[in-house]
Amino acid sequence: MRQILLLSVNGFTLQRFLLMTCLWMCFFATADETNPILTARSWLTLVDNAEYIKSWEQTDPQFKAKTPQTKWLKALDYARVPLGRVMSRTYFSTSEYSSLSGLPDGEYLVIKFKTEFINQDSAMETISLSKNNGQWQPLGYFIN
Repeated sequence: MRQILLLSVNGFTLQRFLLMTCLWMCFFATADETNPILTARSWLTLVDNAEYIKSWEQTDPQFKAKTPQTKWLKALDYARVPLGRVMSRTYFSTSEYSSLSGLPDGEYLVIKFKTEFINQDSAMETISLSKNNGQWQPLGYFIN
């Protein structure tokens, strides 16, 4: 029988140390840093639940500067409300960009979802995100 040599100090093995280190790192990695798709989904849930003011508050400062809150509310009333409740939403794709038209160079993602609404069978939702201070923030939202 083969024995495995483990470094052990007071019962604390190297394996336990590595496991604890991995768990510690995972604990401090936020969803915003590790998964922009989750950020996009969470933000879309605000829109789905008609929490339009909260959705505007979570957007990138550049979005807020170009789209006053009242304009955002009217745009969603016009474009999103008639579609009704979301029946399903499936992740479709992510594209990375270092620049987008009319914006300064930076880190940008364009994430697409195939979405079925109660009043529209098939739609493509596109959400643009920008990275600010290590966090992804919505910068644009389109429904085709």
